[in-house]
Amino acid sequence: MLLSLCMIVKNEEDNLERCLESVKDIVNEIIIVDTGSTDHTIEIAKKYGAKIFSFDWNNNFSDARNFSIDKASGEWILIMDADDELEAQDKPKLLKLLNNPEVDVYFLQTLSYVGDKPGHDIVSNLNVRLIRNNKGIKFQGAIHEQIHIDSNNFNKNKKICIEKVRFYHYGYLNKNIDTKKKRKRNIHILEKLIKKDKNNGFNLFNLGNEYFALGDYTSALKYYKKSYKNFNPFIGYSPKLLLRMVMALDELNRHQEEFEIIEVGLKYYPNFTDLEFIKASLNYKLGNYLNAIKGFKKCISLGEPPLHLSFIVGVGSYRPNFALSQIYFELEDYNNAYYYSIETLKSKPDFLVPLYTISRILAKEKYTSNEIRSKLESFFGKNLNGFAYITLADIFFSLKKYDIAYDYLKKAEKNLGENEKLFYFKGKCLLNLKKYKEAIKCFNKIKKGKYYELATYEKILCNILSTNFNNAVKLLMSAKKFCNSKTIEIYTALSKILQDKKCHPISNNYEESKEYVDLIFILLEKLLIASTPEIFEKSLQLLNLIECDEVLLKLAKLYYYNGYYNLAYQEFIRSIKIFNKIDIEGLKMMMKILYLNK
Repeated sequence: MLLSLCMIVKNEEDNLERCLESVKDIVNEIIIVDTGSTDHTIEIAKKYGAKIFSFDWNNNFSDARNFSIDKASGEWILIMDADDELEAQDKPKLLKLLNNPEVDVYFLQTLSYVGDKPGHDIVSNLNVRLIRNNKGIKFQGAIHEQIHIDSNNFNKNKKICIEKVRFYHYGYLNKNIDTKKKRKRNIHILEKLIKKDKNNGFNLFNLGNEYFALGDYTSALKYYKKSYKNFNPFIGYSPKLLLRMVMALDELNRHQEEFEIIEVGLKYYPNFTDLEFIKASLNYKLGNYLNAIKGFKKCISLGEPPLHLSFIVGVGSYRPNFALSQIYFELEDYNNAYYYSIETLKSKPDFLVPLYTISRILAKEKYTSNEIRSKLESFFGKNLNGFAYITLADIFFSLKKYDIAYDYLKKAEKNLGENEKLFYFKGKCLLNLKKYKEAIKCFNKIKKGKYYELATYEKILCNILSTNFNNAVKLLMSAKKFCNSKTIEIYTALSKILQDKKCHPISNNYEESKEYVDLIFILLEKLLIASTPEIFEKSLQLLNLIECDEVLLKLAKLYYYNGYYNLAYQEFIRSIKIFNKIDIEGLKMMMKILYLNK
């Protein structure tokens, strides 16, 4: 028997089938060690002919992992978790590795999805995936277990190798972390380990990672620094320690220290493209455009880092190209902005965000709507399908070409069928086209799901703008089930203002008013687009119902982002005179307006 799959699982009914499907045709044996599942995990495993063993969980991953290895009879052992998936294209490469007599351990690439759903937010790590059986190779460590090799059984002439065979990991998506309370569990285990060995750099590093994932960057940095006290550049996790320190410092806006750690990292690892990328991104954030451009171009010349230094996927390809396209667009160098947008698409064809930049460039260059449509459609070639139509609709929505966006949504509907998302965005287009009654019909088709609450508030706005105030009141009453009292207060106040009714202040408290100001400006942005100038002017009375000294600054930026530059400039001046409020972003906008009015 050549290859045994060994797994430890608990309550993995949502993941296990995807995992086993990805490897069922290349493994000769499936070993499942269950640590106490109460769902359908066991039934799913049996469907794939797995050999199932029970293990009493003792808060030690290595013990469970070693128990699974002891049950394997294959010459090689494949290590996976239930929330892993092997990249189908890499199966032949994986099987080929088993024929190399010179290697006993393989570290392979794990691409972990982060955020709300699988997409472009991916981080890369190396994990032990393949080990030769019966060679004294075991795991040690209660968590984030590492291989331990019995020198008596292990042939020192055999190699430990790194190969680019890709496994996708779904365990760090937000919903999975919340469901399994992984962070709390991991912190508990790590704190116990650190009590026994307070100077263990690896455990301190991993504890820092748990706090980083929770958004507690101060605690994360504290543990990273403790780990850093015994820094050894030749230990496997050391590059990631420096990277994580840099990321924590960035979150805490401690930029001078951030630059210092970056330089330390580049001294030890000159081809660590991730650090070059973060350095360039920091320069970009701080407005040092020339250094940022130089840095992003260096990332492209370096290319993707070696696998043992890889963490942020794409730092040597599409990410710096995209960053350059954004910088050049801001600098109004549209030729270079276009060039790097195209380079981004070449680097990663499924990353379609550059199409938004391309559309804005074409609009700035006075291309007609039909010319822009034709150009954007050409990027999809023969793949002009429902997904493409939705993307094109969103692009034209961002350009405020709502009639064209609506046309693409109708084409998408023909391809994909009716669904709540399409109803919602068709309604948004009609609202912005001031076709309120037609918009309400679209929103009424949404009966449940994540768009239901959003559609309810859009219907309220449509009724207010079409002077159906009684319907608006009924909908506001029904919206109380969403438990969003502040939004209801704001929409109620708008309705009264437009009816010239007396409206009491929403809040006279400065701190409390902060909770309302962003919600008011979300509504004002909708009104700026979807209502008449007269109605928008009246709606500005909402700003008099709260106590906030930033309202004029925010109003100026709202005008600026929507192309009303002269009005923006007037409000910037009023904000300075009345409230003495301006910020760096506002000053840049004022300078841009003055430049445009030369």
